[in-house]
Formats: sequence, C-alpha cells, structure tokens
Amino acid sequence: MKRQTLLVSFLCCSSFFASAANAPIKEGMSFFSARKALLNSGWKPNKTYSGEYGVENILMRKGFVEIESCSVGVQYCIFNYTKNHTCLGVGTVGEEIKDMKVYSWHFKCPDPD
Repeated sequence: MKRQTLLVSFLCCSSFFASAANAPIKEGMSFFSARKALLNSGWKPNKTYSGEYGVENILMRKGFVEIESCSVGVQYCIFNYTKNHTCLGVGTVGEEIKDMKVYSWHFKCPDPD
C-alpha cells in the first residue's frame, strides 16, 4: 500500500514537472511574447469567458479568446490554455494590453460554471 501511494505521488509530481517544463514563459515576460511562445509551442487558447461586458469582452474582441477574468482597479487578468489535456492558467498585470506582464501561472483547469 505504501509503495502504491509513493508511486501515485511520484507520477503526479512527474506529470506536473513535465508540464512546467513545457511552458516557455517566465515572470516579468510581456504578455505578447508569452502568448506567442505558448502558441508556437503547441498551447491552444481555452475559451472560458462567456460574458458580454467589461475588460474581458474588450480583450475577446481583440482576439484574446483565452481570457477568463480581469480585476477592477490594478489590472490583473487570467488567461487559459490547453495542451495534450493539460491546462495552463497565466496571470498578468498591467493596465494596457501592450504593458501586460506575466506574474504567475499554474496547471489547474478553470472551474466549470
């Protein structure tokens, strides 16, 4: 039983590290550069926003269909991608699209509404 738990833990962590190695982004990278690098390495936009208003809608109309949400005030946004059944969420900060920078990312799928 202990061996099985250890193996499951190892496989889980190996999967995480394999995914992490496949995300060609780094903290502080411009969103445009990060998005281009992700798309070039096989990550696909994962459309999760279905609203009609706000910054999210503006970003969608500009072709950023992977937008999930943005905060009010200091502009924090989350963008979602998928690759080989792995989810990637990218957090950005910046008021204007041209100024947005990557500040974090994770390998969790968005919560279904």
